[in-house]
Amino acid sequence: MANSEFAIRPPFLWGVATSAFQSEGGYNGPGEPQNNWAAAEARCDVAASGNAAGFWTNYAADFAHCRTMGLNAFRLGIEWSRVQPGNDGHVAESGTPPPFDMQALDRYVEIVAACRRHGLEPVLTLHHFVHPAWLGSDPWLDSAVQEPFAAFVTTTVTHLNDALVRIHGLEPVRYYLTINEPNTLAINTYIGNQFPGEARRGFANFCRATNQLLVAHIAAYNTIHDLHAAHGWGEARVSLNNYCSDLYWSDKVLLDLLGLRERGLMRADTDPYIARKNAEFQAALESAKIPLYRGVTYYLGSLMKRFFEEAGRRLFNARHFGALLDALFSSPRARVLDYLAIDYYDPFLAHVFRLPALWDHELKNKTFRAWVEASIVSKWWDWRVLPRGLHFFCGYYSRDFEGREVLIAENGMALRRRPDNHHTHRRDRFTRSKFLRLHVHEVARIVADGIPLIGYMHWSLFDNYEWGSFTPRFGLLSLDYTRDTGRLVEDHLGDRPSETYAALLREVKLS
Repeated sequence: MANSEFAIRPPFLWGVATSAFQSEGGYNGPGEPQNNWAAAEARCDVAASGNAAGFWTNYAADFAHCRTMGLNAFRLGIEWSRVQPGNDGHVAESGTPPPFDMQALDRYVEIVAACRRHGLEPVLTLHHFVHPAWLGSDPWLDSAVQEPFAAFVTTTVTHLNDALVRIHGLEPVRYYLTINEPNTLAINTYIGNQFPGEARRGFANFCRATNQLLVAHIAAYNTIHDLHAAHGWGEARVSLNNYCSDLYWSDKVLLDLLGLRERGLMRADTDPYIARKNAEFQAALESAKIPLYRGVTYYLGSLMKRFFEEAGRRLFNARHFGALLDALFSSPRARVLDYLAIDYYDPFLAHVFRLPALWDHELKNKTFRAWVEASIVSKWWDWRVLPRGLHFFCGYYSRDFEGREVLIAENGMALRRRPDNHHTHRRDRFTRSKFLRLHVHEVARIVADGIPLIGYMHWSLFDNYEWGSFTPRFGLLSLDYTRDTGRLVEDHLGDRPSETYAALLREVKLS
């Protein structure tokens, strides 16, 4: 490709994405902050998170490595269960929420300050799937979660930015993601069973959790803007990031609900409005003609997609989202998404199944049903690579929100390598470097086509804890868990993806 055709110039955000719980280490052990994964770890239902990737102590070296790669942004999180840990994971005897750990908050100040001093724009995530154990197993099913979450957001944003500005002489945080993948959290807890939760699975609790997560986003959105205005911290840019999906009812519907009021519609318009937006999305997806991977499993997955599409059309009703609509129409601001943020992996439901495989199971549940599901349901390393889909979602979502800017908050590819270093190749034999070339070039095409893309965050800088397992490897830098959490430039396949990413950034930045 011609470099001038695809040149991307500042202030485009080139970065990596991480999450606090998955990367920091130091959760759920004796004397450590306890979150809602602690019980599953204690029962050995999932691997213990342990030291994870050791980011809590290695952050300065990680930021330095990012600068050598030519990055200018870093997505990181502040973990609620660390800054308000409670009494060994239990509610204080008084029945009130436990105090905040100001030393932990000060440590986050040092981390974000180091991020800025290394020339990296922080993109701050406030909630990434986990919550303090003292809230119980299913807090997002009850409106009572709103008050403690609001206190967490207010305390964290105030303390962090005040210290950055007043003590360190640095700029405050500008980019925020309030809730990471609310659609994934609700689906994996109340439709599937990938995430811990004790309440009954089903549509009703899925809707209740989705309501409360989006209500929390609206409240956090307003709180952050109010704090920035009151303290003179300048513009804040606040959004949430969904897991991208070609099933309207698991992704785009949430954005359309949040966009209802800013589009000048009334609450009574919700049902016909959502029906219309679903039809528009399906038509656009069909016209894009994205070349999906076809085969026996494709047709099974397509049948499942049609089933869920029909279920969504039949089951959707505005009354299921009463709490969200109450919050939206009482918000002091009609607009509650400053930019659109997407996590793009393999968003196509037709790819949900794979040919049976018996060699990559890590079964804690020994039932026959669990064995069958593990054999035929696609795993991280089965996700197909389709950069053209990234172009479609960025372009369509932006146009549908009248040219709203888009951030690719996550994009990555998993390799399979167990903690004991036993590994297998992906079926498509992709290396991470090949994946990066395809997607960075696609990002450049997206920008060249006039889509207002503001950044690309690759998931992730290093291998980390992937929700109960260390086997899926997403890192530009590899970890050998038989030794320690030291960062390795070369992975187990002889690939050096961090160097590839750096070279690609030099390429697309050239004029």
